[in-house]
Amino acid sequence: MRTAGVALAVILAVPAAALDVAQSSAPPGAEGALIAAGMRRLAGTGAVGEHLVRIGLEPAHRVRVTSNRPFRIVDPRDERAAWLESYSGEVWVLAEGGPEGEIARVYRVQAGAFQDQDAAELELARLESLSGASGIVRRDPDRGVWRVRLGRETDRLALGPLVARLRAAGVEGGWISEEPATTAEGVRLRLVDPRWESALVDGVRLAVVPALGARIQIDGKAYRGVIELRIDAAGRVRPINWIEIEEYLRGVVPSELGPAAWPQLQALKAQAVAARTYTWRKLGQFEDEGFDLCSTPRCQVYDGADVEHPLSDRALTSTRGEILTWQRRPIEALYTSTCGGHTEDARSVFPEHDEPYLVGVPCRAEASALEARTAVIKGRGLPYLVDETGTAVGRAFGLLAAAGVIDPGADWPGRARAALDARELRSWTAALARIAGRPLPDAPLAEFTTLGAAAQQLLSDLGWDLRSSLLLAEDDLAALLRDAQAEALPTSERRALAYLGAIEALGPGADGSWLASAPPSRLRLLPALARAGESWDAFGLRSATFVALSEGRIALTRNGEPLRLPLAARPILIGRIGGRSLLAPELQLWPGDRVSYRTSDGIIDYIELEAPVKGTADDRISRDFSWELRRTRAELDLALGRRLSVGGLRDLRVLRRGVSGRIVELEVVGSAGSQTLHGFNIRKSLELGKTSDLRETPSTIELQRGADGEIRAAVFAGKGWGHGVGMCQVGAYGMAVRGRDYREILAHYYRGTAIERLDDPAR
Repeated sequence: MRTAGVALAVILAVPAAALDVAQSSAPPGAEGALIAAGMRRLAGTGAVGEHLVRIGLEPAHRVRVTSNRPFRIVDPRDERAAWLESYSGEVWVLAEGGPEGEIARVYRVQAGAFQDQDAAELELARLESLSGASGIVRRDPDRGVWRVRLGRETDRLALGPLVARLRAAGVEGGWISEEPATTAEGVRLRLVDPRWESALVDGVRLAVVPALGARIQIDGKAYRGVIELRIDAAGRVRPINWIEIEEYLRGVVPSELGPAAWPQLQALKAQAVAARTYTWRKLGQFEDEGFDLCSTPRCQVYDGADVEHPLSDRALTSTRGEILTWQRRPIEALYTSTCGGHTEDARSVFPEHDEPYLVGVPCRAEASALEARTAVIKGRGLPYLVDETGTAVGRAFGLLAAAGVIDPGADWPGRARAALDARELRSWTAALARIAGRPLPDAPLAEFTTLGAAAQQLLSDLGWDLRSSLLLAEDDLAALLRDAQAEALPTSERRALAYLGAIEALGPGADGSWLASAPPSRLRLLPALARAGESWDAFGLRSATFVALSEGRIALTRNGEPLRLPLAARPILIGRIGGRSLLAPELQLWPGDRVSYRTSDGIIDYIELEAPVKGTADDRISRDFSWELRRTRAELDLALGRRLSVGGLRDLRVLRRGVSGRIVELEVVGSAGSQTLHGFNIRKSLELGKTSDLRETPSTIELQRGADGEIRAAVFAGKGWGHGVGMCQVGAYGMAVRGRDYREILAHYYRGTAIERLDDPAR
């Protein structure tokens, strides 16, 4: 792999030039220089200077090219127009003579991986002699290793005997790999304009050059720089974006750690340094295919100019040129979305990686640091409230009380189960209408003696009777209520009750009974009233991340901006116990907890701990912090059969776990033999299709067997999303919330590394 020192001397870089290749006489400037640099490198005449990188976008049989200003498509060798002098609107670029569908595939047995090509060649010679099968050595750009592969079949099952011979010879690998059968030949590029006129062009490469200030769009995505279009080995059109590295990173950082979802500058700065380091380390990774890095999670995600964001731009500008080094070389800056509370040793996941800085570390604050920032807030001490169906209504009561819709006076505990009357309900709906900016209810009042009649008045007061009449069909009412008592109510009352049930604003008790013919208590309709207030944003609830409590003020971050708001002497607090939201006399908060809050005259008077609550890990806010997945026997056989040749599944035996608890060694036992899987290959072998819901390597496997002892299914449970190595991206966000800066974040996840600048004269 290249070092920064080598990269600075030889990689895609050219001097700035004041040539506008889209308009022959453009003024000098950074953008014009970038376009000129890209064109010179495309023509093979570039020299050291601007730092360009080539990003391979996803290939297709036809590609749509557009721009908001006229653009050119030229032969990169001499910048002459490939067909028309310029284009307005869209142009389609087709692979003429290429395969219509996917190219045919063949299967080989992968028998080993080596860092050194010579070592791989020696192993191939040995295995060919042992097995009697011919093979190849293939470079894997993803891992930077040379793979030894034997045999060549169009049916994966035909490789079974070869796998058996290799296993008998002591080969530990021996899984089935898949690759293209042939390289497409004789494919050419055809241009088609909006008038359906077309031209077949010479050569297999074109350059799409924007006007200054414009962007080229490829299949709807905008990109800076120049776009090369070339025919790849499979006979498809491969767009390649030639772009300056810092400009490229503007489309990487927000794609990898979205500022809208994770608005912490220090976390984004850590992501910027990691992504920049990854880029420099991986330059030339796909040299055989004509580019440096891909644009997908296989490398690092790059979504072009459309995703650029001021906050991630700021992170890049403030860290410009900074990379992580180990012994003065750019590190293997692997990172993962979510690590589930602990990262893993690289060598346990990717055996070819034994970097000393890629070791598993906890993704949480030390106990002392966490304790120092833990806050305990004392609340009003409101009573635990349960209505006549056994439903806890504390959250609804708290919201309505904080907003002044109801008066949480001393009479509530004693009169909570008292019957609700029409005038009190009207006073509540009128108060809610005032704060929501809705018309005041004015329909005549009539005392109600059933829940259905009370629901009907509530909908009328809210102005929701029209909703219920338009959104519910009469035939749906019985299906929504499923209660004999409710069936006896008049249709209008049944409709009101069914609508509140349909929007989950009201429900029956544990026995399925709505108690529809009995008068409701004062508690019964509070959830429906709160649901209406939330629909109108009448309570002013805002979501934020808790940071700290100090001197009666709460520090929060909301949409990336820090807030410090005063706290009421006795706010209403909503905690979470066993997945339920309940009134709490006190609330314990840790940095990184997500909360909802409301203010009155700038003072916080209501705080609610949001779901889910998953402990204190820095990445606990991620939806993929923990997961569970069940696979049937048929699914297991299908997934494992794509890579292994062990026959029908008999057992899955965990041999070793890593420091994070992930399974890093798994024996797959089948009717035709067994095979041991290591690291990331465990997840790959259990996946179904290209996009799997197996988010990570599992930590536990629970087998289910039938009466005959045969496996019926397996349940996998684990934590995290990705591969678990290096920086945890959501964990970096959590550390930033706790007040850690980007240098501390990077030092935590990449142990013993240094931050250096690429323009450091000492390099």
